[in-house]
Amino acid sequence: MKRVVFFLLVVFFTNGVFSQELNCRVSVNYSEITNASTLIFQSLQQDLTDFMNDTKWTDYAFDYDERIECSIMLNVREFNGIDRYSTTLQVTSSRPIYNSSYNSTVLNLKEKDGLFSFQYIENEPLIFNENSFNSNVTSVLAYYAYLIIGMDFDTYSEYGGTEFFQKMQKIVSNAQSAPEGGWRAFETSEQTNRYYVSEALNNSNYKPLRSVMYNYHRLGLDVMTDNVVDGRGVISDAIKKLLIVYKKKRDLHLLTMFFDAKVDEIVNIYSEANDSEIQEVYDILKVVDVANASKYEEIGKEK
Repeated sequence: MKRVVFFLLVVFFTNGVFSQELNCRVSVNYSEITNASTLIFQSLQQDLTDFMNDTKWTDYAFDYDERIECSIMLNVREFNGIDRYSTTLQVTSSRPIYNSSYNSTVLNLKEKDGLFSFQYIENEPLIFNENSFNSNVTSVLAYYAYLIIGMDFDTYSEYGGTEFFQKMQKIVSNAQSAPEGGWRAFETSEQTNRYYVSEALNNSNYKPLRSVMYNYHRLGLDVMTDNVVDGRGVISDAIKKLLIVYKKKRDLHLLTMFFDAKVDEIVNIYSEANDSEIQEVYDILKVVDVANASKYEEIGKEK
């Protein structure tokens, strides 16, 4: 794949025409708000789109077609009519699979800890400084920009996203005094907010899951285009490693994040596998991903 070669060469070549890292589609759904002009929401959508796509998030040079495909979806639940918004938030990203037209979902995350609240004033610039907290909207978007990039890099090289997960942690640290929620430990009974996600991704206890991301994508999916059996075998081995993460019982939210992105893909991968291979992974999946057990039962039913 072009991007695989790109990561090996980027440190040596800096000339040429390059683009920013993200091709991010931001959508703002304001159907629940009936007492405001639609123009303000359209401006919000455009400004957030520009912020994500025009900011240079890394020191790496990305060619135009190397940009990471991603999306951010906001559903406005509350608006004070002036400058304060409360929304739900969903972030998705994907990466291409070698020598195919298929894009694999890497991230499919919905914030679960209340609403994403922020101030936005039309025509005022959105400013992010990685050394300080300027606003909730730019800090949250920057946090997810680095999550998207870090997860993507983890799929191309083992632990390749480390520097970006560290940037996430720095954003969290800077936001500890922010009036908005989602940044601090113990704000929720479940370890699912931004604080806990960044902590887990920077914790060596969860390196097995990050290793799974590399093996699953680079040594599994990327190989399946040329050799289905070998690629699927690597994916089976990767799924076995998920049991290690599960048994640690420290932060199962990262496992949930993985399966929120991968459940349908896993079902498709094993739809043509032999019975013994299916049984082996099913015995693991029904333990580590109970919420989707019924989907895994569909594997091989038509064989």
